[in-house]
Amino acid sequence: MFHVGTCSWTDRTLIEESDFYPKTVQTPAERLRFYAEHFDTVEVDATFYAFPSERNAVLWAQRTPPTFLFNIKALSLFTFHRTPRKSLPPFLLKTLPNLEKMPEELFTQDLPLPWLSEALQAFLQTLTPLREAGKLGYILFQFPPWFRPEEKTQEYLRWLRHHTEGHTVAIEFRHRSWVAPANLPRTLNLLRDLNFSFVCVDEPDLPWTVPPLCEQTSSVAVVRFHGRNKEAWQTKNLPVWEKFRYLYSTEELREWREKILSRFPAETEVFVMFNNCYRDFAVRNALEMKKLLQGDDVHVHV
Repeated sequence: MFHVGTCSWTDRTLIEESDFYPKTVQTPAERLRFYAEHFDTVEVDATFYAFPSERNAVLWAQRTPPTFLFNIKALSLFTFHRTPRKSLPPFLLKTLPNLEKMPEELFTQDLPLPWLSEALQAFLQTLTPLREAGKLGYILFQFPPWFRPEEKTQEYLRWLRHHTEGHTVAIEFRHRSWVAPANLPRTLNLLRDLNFSFVCVDEPDLPWTVPPLCEQTSSVAVVRFHGRNKEAWQTKNLPVWEKFRYLYSTEELREWREKILSRFPAETEVFVMFNNCYRDFAVRNALEMKKLLQGDDVHVHV
């Protein structure tokens, strides 16, 4: 089973600099409904930057077809990224020990695990409307390049499994040490033991980035396309959208189609997500990949 979509439906350049949304589609509700006419899944990245609203989850469920799936990017607080205190709701901050001594930006490893457990459960609780509607796909935990294969990080992944039981969790590593020949078997076995999905990525080939491995560690497989804008990934202080300014060619997509079809058994539920969110690049590539996976080898124009 294939689900193909993009990693945002509200990207500014998609709305303002492309023709994907008709001019009659103006509101967030209309955009989501229109998007859902073309795809059966989407990834929500706003939840990485700020604590989600349960009310939003209710509205998302109401505005999409019965089989539509939302994939949620976990809050930065849970993935070893610095998180501004203002990103967290007051009811959580009130229970944080020694809050007055904490910096304005919180860091995962500096927080007491009991409080972090409470915060994670509160985060998952906001997704309950999607889960009850059968519209919650995977929860993505995207770890930064400084999250390396060590005993303490492996222990954190075990802790994470304990606190996310019943949810489909996808793990994306951003440093290639996890998949170096000496570490790859251990990494894959760990994820299999925890029933976490290894996120296969397509991204620029740089010393620290993860190569395009296609591996399966659970019944759900996730492939994320970040583009191959190598120069932008190495340049500091560029706008975020510049990093993802890359349109895949049909031949590049065909290569991935063959890899996906050959590596994942037929019973696998596969999410193919495009994060090259610049103008309509992700939309165009996602529509084309849908056609390719359906066996229709024609180029899609939007």
